[in-house]
Amino acid sequence: MTTPTDQFVDIANRSQEAVTTAVHDWAETVQSLASTVTAGQSQLPNLHSVVDQYFDFADKVLTSQREFAQQWASATVKATEAVSEQVQRATQSVTARTANGAEAVADNAAETARVGGAQAGSNLRAAGNTSNN
Repeated sequence: MTTPTDQFVDIANRSQEAVTTAVHDWAETVQSLASTVTAGQSQLPNLHSVVDQYFDFADKVLTSQREFAQQWASATVKATEAVSEQVQRATQSVTARTANGAEAVADNAAETARVGGAQAGSNLRAAGNTSNN
């Protein structure tokens, strides 16, 4: 039977072997890649130059994204203004039509009341004439 300390030491040793193997394999891969990349060249590219090129590229991409976002924001503002203007016009049109409709309803109600009143008066006169006879 093994003690917990023995198990810990065994795990630590196996972990160390795994890391050593991984680093060794990585080093061999890098050497192989370097020899493939530099075939016909005397040395690897200047890392400072590579870093500068990377950040120059990232700067161009970011600048392009900023320009796109600014154009999108401008288009959105214009579209919002146009929609707001159309909503205001539609509201004014609906308000005017509602006022005209309400006026027409009031006129029709007044005409109906006038005609109904005249009809009622006529009916009363007719009823009075019938009862007098």
